[in-house]
Amino acid sequence: MLVGVPRVPSFYYYYPLLKTFFESLSCETILSKATSGQTMENLSISPTDEPCISVKLAFPHTQELLNSGVDYICLPVLISSNRFSYYCPKHIGLPAMVVNGLEASPGKILTPKIDWRSNPKDGLGSFIYVGEQLGRSRRSSRKALEEACIFQEEFQEAAVSQMLTYPEALEQLAGVTRLKRHQPYNIRARFNRQVRIGVIAHSYVLYDYIGHDLVGRLREMGTVLVPEMIPRAEIKKSLSEVNYGEELWSFEQLMVGSALYWLSGNLVDCLVLLSSFECGPVAVIEVFLKQEAERHRIPLLTLTVDEQTAEAGLVTRIEAFLDTIPGSRQWKLHPPAGKGTVAILPTPLRKEQVLGFPTIGKLGLALETVFSGAGISCVGPMPVTKRTVELGQDLAPEFICHPMTVTIGQMRQCLEAGANTLVMVAGKGRCRLGWYAEIQDLLLKKAGYDFTMVTIGSPFPLGSNYRLFAQSLGQLFGGRSVSGALSSALLAYCKSLRLEQGEQLLYKLRALEEKRGSADKLFARFVAGVRGSNTLSSLKRCWQEFQHECVSLDLVEGIRPLKVRLIGEIYAVFEDFVNNNLARVLGSLEGVRVEIDQEITVMNWLHYNVLRHPRLLLRHKKIAGAAR
Repeated sequence: MLVGVPRVPSFYYYYPLLKTFFESLSCETILSKATSGQTMENLSISPTDEPCISVKLAFPHTQELLNSGVDYICLPVLISSNRFSYYCPKHIGLPAMVVNGLEASPGKILTPKIDWRSNPKDGLGSFIYVGEQLGRSRRSSRKALEEACIFQEEFQEAAVSQMLTYPEALEQLAGVTRLKRHQPYNIRARFNRQVRIGVIAHSYVLYDYIGHDLVGRLREMGTVLVPEMIPRAEIKKSLSEVNYGEELWSFEQLMVGSALYWLSGNLVDCLVLLSSFECGPVAVIEVFLKQEAERHRIPLLTLTVDEQTAEAGLVTRIEAFLDTIPGSRQWKLHPPAGKGTVAILPTPLRKEQVLGFPTIGKLGLALETVFSGAGISCVGPMPVTKRTVELGQDLAPEFICHPMTVTIGQMRQCLEAGANTLVMVAGKGRCRLGWYAEIQDLLLKKAGYDFTMVTIGSPFPLGSNYRLFAQSLGQLFGGRSVSGALSSALLAYCKSLRLEQGEQLLYKLRALEEKRGSADKLFARFVAGVRGSNTLSSLKRCWQEFQHECVSLDLVEGIRPLKVRLIGEIYAVFEDFVNNNLARVLGSLEGVRVEIDQEITVMNWLHYNVLRHPRLLLRHKKIAGAAR
């Protein structure tokens, strides 16, 4: 029985595991061919141009195996490598993307899970299920997985003990022939063992065709170190010294942990960070790595590649960069001038705490209620405008997601309006949101802003998170009245609830109003009334008045509106400026009456993720079941 393994991102990391598992079940593994110019020409079969180049390459690699006549194709689902982290969401969804994009038969695709976060038994069970798909017993599948895990560990240990790159280890231990070059890239290159070059990259970029054999080129000039040469225990130790380091995405843990290990041990003379175009997780860690490299006075070169990257330009940048490294020939001929002293400006004296915070949709109104009710001076909430986005783009990393760009723009507006304390949520998971606070703090302070960042994460699970959560609240509220904060939080909750109920009414009235714009005027007055409500009773009166005005609104009779549900990424759905006021535009169309329905709301998020409402838990279970 032939099982095809395409050279998707998981290949360099987990091929030894997969090969041993299938061969222990008396199956033969067939690899897709290494990426070549022909593979790049076949990128057109990727149904979308949105993902990074490595994800798009998965489509021609899988299609090649589908055309080859193998019995099955294995596309592992990479979820987590440990109980703290996730892989990038694109790795989690890659098998589903490929199966649907290529319209492959689901029965021909094997999707074992690499998942050690929530329930390791799920990962074990998925391999046993794969064995059953192949007609093997549970016992033989379990034994095959045990052998595969042992060999995977031996593979990792060999890379460390023998200082091998993954392609070298795959050739030596798993029989994967690698392309060898018999001529030097640069006949004028002078190898200097004293120049130690640390290369930080995803293996599926670094060792693929798109990486232009960066390691081979650098080895002509100096000693090259890569993450797989470092013991995982040392990487873990380095990550433990960084806030939330253990909760980075799994591949990014290897990259950051390796860089910190080299920097703290003075083991490299320079760093090269290679990434694919539009890689979001790398955009997050790049900011942190630049700061750490500067702190240790180690030069850092960032290189970005995609299907359009020219080899000549890449080589020119590498050579020019290495000429500036201490120990290089050019550096010896023309050493840099001595560093002058750096003037340290005195830190301004702190005045009374003035709080600023980014927001989304109408959530800012509720947050303002919480903070003001607790006696904290606030600026904002700042509405999102074109200037907000421009301020964010000025500081944000090039390939970071749009919500971070907007929120850092809001923070700059708050600081310029007089805030000296910023508050931001945290909580590390699949999304980059949990890392915004750390990166925003670095970028804003580097830009010259003086402020305190208060980061509030989830208190759950209480055993491990509550103390840090309580410390953050203490930093924010200080010695202020706890009862005042609780009462203002209750009022804020009720305001958010009424605003969402009011918005649902607005959607219905827009679809039926006789005079266009009438419902929007009512809702605008209602929002202003909610903002001005300082007690639950005044909020109740405001809600009753709005309901009364809605009943008296002139409506068109005898029509049945077209119902449209808004779905999508939570930030894009919430923030009207970002989605170009889509709900209002649809609800105000001429010639057709549209009633908007929106299930993605702040309160639904709160009730599901924090309060764990039974109805929403059941709803989520049904949705997850439908997705399968």
